[in-house]
Amino acid sequence: MSLLCRPHSPGYYCEFCRPTSGFSTEVGDAELGTLARPRAFAAANCNVLALDLGTQCGWAVATREGKFSSGSDRFDPKRCGGPGKRWLSFREFLTARAREAGGIQAVYYEDVKAHGPGVQAAHVYGGFLAVLELWCAANNLPLYGVGVGTIKKHATGKGNAKKPDMVAAAQALGVRVVDDNQADAVALLAYALDAER
Repeated sequence: MSLLCRPHSPGYYCEFCRPTSGFSTEVGDAELGTLARPRAFAAANCNVLALDLGTQCGWAVATREGKFSSGSDRFDPKRCGGPGKRWLSFREFLTARAREAGGIQAVYYEDVKAHGPGVQAAHVYGGFLAVLELWCAANNLPLYGVGVGTIKKHATGKGNAKKPDMVAAAQALGVRVVDDNQADAVALLAYALDAER
């Protein structure tokens, strides 16, 4: 059954909820956009989930066992079955990432203080953050917000790095990313792993 859409028969995914990411056991799996263990990541002291919150949500996970996974998943209300269903889908997505990792011990998210010219992005970000805070509280998990400039500076040496710079930084770590959201999550994971040492 898909975690991002209405229930289907086991093993069946509709065009909207076909998995686009997950744990990879093959180095260089281009379809998943991940590497089994990127060469530049330090070993994790705990299982860490890093998130770039938004309708197009970038994520990355590293485990103590050396597993690595990252991706970019879309939580569009139309795809998820309606406005409220996007939050349910996101909560199920978090649970699925934790289950795949064998549990999560720390969660990091990109703490955005300034949004674009419209109000909609701020509302959507606030919704994702509220669901994330609730999920972490329900699962007794520490949650750490890291500023955008801090993540960019850690990844590229420049706090005002642009999207192509972040994609290049993720690729330098040995990760094939599908978009800048995944690149941001990978950069945040690298920061988190340094913080968790």
